[in-house]
Amino acid sequence: MKSKKVFFSIVVPCYNVQDTLKETIESILKQDFNNYEIVAVDDGSFDKTSQILNNYKIKNNIKVITQSNKGLGAARNTGIKASYGNYICLLDADDLWVPNKLTQVYEITKNKKYSLISNDEIILGNKYLFYLRNNPPRSLSNLLISGNTLSPSAMTIKKEIFDKVGLFKEGKKFLGVEDWDFWIRVIDSGEKIKHLPEPLGIYRRDIQNMSKSKEFTTRIIDIHRNNSRYFHSKGIISTADIKNWETFLLLSNFINHPLKKNLISISEHLIKGSFRYLLTYSFIKIFFRLIFRKIQGIVLTLFKYKRLKCIAKELL
Repeated sequence: MKSKKVFFSIVVPCYNVQDTLKETIESILKQDFNNYEIVAVDDGSFDKTSQILNNYKIKNNIKVITQSNKGLGAARNTGIKASYGNYICLLDADDLWVPNKLTQVYEITKNKKYSLISNDEIILGNKYLFYLRNNPPRSLSNLLISGNTLSPSAMTIKKEIFDKVGLFKEGKKFLGVEDWDFWIRVIDSGEKIKHLPEPLGIYRRDIQNMSKSKEFTTRIIDIHRNNSRYFHSKGIISTADIKNWETFLLLSNFINHPLKKNLISISEHLIKGSFRYLLTYSFIKIFFRLIFRKIQGIVLTLFKYKRLKCIAKELL
């Protein structure tokens, strides 16, 4: 396929995903929009991932790149660099798309005003499903204070954006948070994200356990601290915003991992003077914003439950 004719490049980073990879690729092959290429990056897998990819490569002309294990950000970057499409679609190898995902996104791209497009998803666990609203942040401060609200598998990005803001950060300290770092750079550059309020994919929560790891919150705090210093100097966020969001992250980490060292981290944080910020407008704003997002998801799940269940049943 000639590069100038490819509209979407679908980048699929793969690491030991033999149990889910077939379903993910099949959900791409069932798309009713066919002007796309699949760029799968095997990031040093040692299970049957490579064998599955090679089988699809022969039958469906999928581009497969094999590299030593470098992490999720590096795998995405390898795929992006090897892509020819006007737009890059990110899809993790345990997520799924509905058959008309690309068609609906393509209609949005006709409006040249938007270089990034997000869509909603269905969070699917072993015994539950939940409507995930991938609503773009209203501002940079909103993204910094409330955390990441965008799922990579629900994002379509014009390729030239990577030339403008750079690729995903690589290395262990960015593992699982490289996407949040990228969205911060995107919003800081002045780019707007168009939201498509339709559940066009499935995010399998119980399979993707990276966010439950003990190191994950530490990485989030590091990203937040590094960016907060810079944006605080520009007057975009306040000291109260920084202290309150870090307190929230530490509390969340203790709830998920009730260890003595995590309790000590919270205590030390509050003793250093952060406690007085908990009674400010900033803390109330953060708290209610997170509560509203949760309630919104519950309401959407209740109203659309039958439809979400049908979609999940069709894809799985």
